[in-house]
Amino acid sequence: MRIETDMMTVNLLRLCYNCDDAHLCETEEKCRACWAEQGLLPTDEDAGQRETKEFLQMMHA
Repeated sequence: MRIETDMMTVNLLRLCYNCDDAHLCETEEKCRACWAEQGLLPTDEDAGQRETKEFLQMMHA
C-alpha cells in the first residue's frame, strides 16, 4: 500500500536520520521494532482510527 510506504519513508527520515545505530536496521521489520522499543510508534490507536488516518492522508496526497 502506498500510504504505508510513504509513512515508512517519512519515519526513516524523521526517526533514523540522526540515529547512531541506523546502520543496524537493515529491514523494515527491524526499523519498526526499534521505533516501538523506543516508544516512537503510536500503539494505542485502534484499527478504525488507523484506517481513518490513512484515508485522510490519502485524500490529501
